[in-house]
Amino acid sequence: MSVMEQAVRALVLVPTKELGKQVLEMMRQLTAYCSRDVRIADVSVQADISAQRPILMEKPDVVVGTPSRVLIHLQQQNLNLRSALELLVIDEADLVFSFGFENDLKSLLGYLPNIYQAFLMSATFNEDVLALKKLVLHNPVVLKLQESQLPDSSQLAQYHIRCEEEDKFLLIYTLLKLSLVRGKTIVFINSIDRCYRLKLFLEQFSIPACVLNSELPVHSRCHIISQFNHGFYDYIIATDEHSLNDPSTTSKDEKKTNKKRKTGSGEKGKDKEYGVSRGIDFQNVSNVINFDFPTNVDSYIHRVGRTARADNPGTALTFVSHSELPLLQEVEKALMGDSPDMALKPYQFRMEEVEGFRYRCRDAMRSVTKQAIKEARLKEIKEELLNSEKLKTFFEDNPRDFQLLRHDKPIHPARVKPHLKNVPDYLIPKTLRSVARTLIGGKKRTRTVQHRNVKGHGKMNPLRGFKYTKKSSQSTDQTRRK
Repeated sequence: MSVMEQAVRALVLVPTKELGKQVLEMMRQLTAYCSRDVRIADVSVQADISAQRPILMEKPDVVVGTPSRVLIHLQQQNLNLRSALELLVIDEADLVFSFGFENDLKSLLGYLPNIYQAFLMSATFNEDVLALKKLVLHNPVVLKLQESQLPDSSQLAQYHIRCEEEDKFLLIYTLLKLSLVRGKTIVFINSIDRCYRLKLFLEQFSIPACVLNSELPVHSRCHIISQFNHGFYDYIIATDEHSLNDPSTTSKDEKKTNKKRKTGSGEKGKDKEYGVSRGIDFQNVSNVINFDFPTNVDSYIHRVGRTARADNPGTALTFVSHSELPLLQEVEKALMGDSPDMALKPYQFRMEEVEGFRYRCRDAMRSVTKQAIKEARLKEIKEELLNSEKLKTFFEDNPRDFQLLRHDKPIHPARVKPHLKNVPDYLIPKTLRSVARTLIGGKKRTRTVQHRNVKGHGKMNPLRGFKYTKKSSQSTDQTRRK
């Protein structure tokens, strides 16, 4: 019996590096009992092309990567797919063109053999998928799962609340500080500047949260997602891929910061192969909060789809300003086409009951200046680059220390006011006191102080045990005569 020659037999293309990392881990789990026979390589995460060449020269059975990275290896002859490739899989196919991989994919197809089996996986069937289908598939069989885009109301509760800019910060502070939102939560923001603004705002109240955006190194992004799934963090503030493709969502300050990074640190700014609202398996997410309204219906569906996965329940809360009402109508119109129960219900929250917190929020927002946001972005990038590159060798030898590395530490470029950390009882509305869990310094507030038997004081407080009795006027005169 002849032994098959070792060669790359399957190629899996993904639009983002985070998804490539996830696909690699999942395939390793599936092949855990045959890892000696099936070897898998991911070329999307590691930045150094030369470091990946020895791995590809061993001809792994499966190669996972983004179209641009795979094309580079094909052009440098690090990878040969023409001789034995049998399977081509394109995951999240509707994002491949929108992420700018159209030319890369067309060039890549020229390196493939004439005969192979191709699979396209997509959550939506749009024009990009049709174009990709004509390019890759021949006489395809289409398998379409007949199910709604989101779980029904028995599993996923969808709410919206009308609030303007200042009220958004007041509401998110109230929900998180009083623990009205419980469980792992993803807060979606439309721009990186606002991402750091919210993080610095929450830091004023000692609410830890990590940031997930396209500026961070890919190793840090994958590590944040992994630790979030393992329960290290409760809150992630994330941007999604739509803010990368739409120039109108990029603020002037962001453009200046990106320009400074290009000239000062040699970085290329945002990573076009970044995306966390699609395909990434965030595990056991209880809540999704749209701090900024998504740019379109598809973005809303994919953001909210991070929760209520499998048989787990979930909640989605969307903040809606006056200018975002037309977008809300579009989303409701699209969702109610699947089922009337899919409409976003108004979130019954009385803003007047938390007016006492407004001065605290304004005080915190005054500390979060544009300069503080800029410094926070640069500081976070420098720290994550250090953790991702300079300490990479150390973490390879000490994987346990890598697991202990946290990404939700305070950045603190803004002035932090210690009194904002605690919440006085008189500020908590009476209707919320039964459900709010006010924490002070990580411990529950106790109103009474028990005095222990400390040396020199005894069991009783001497000041409390002192009693004064007024003497009569007759006894006072006798004392004076003596």
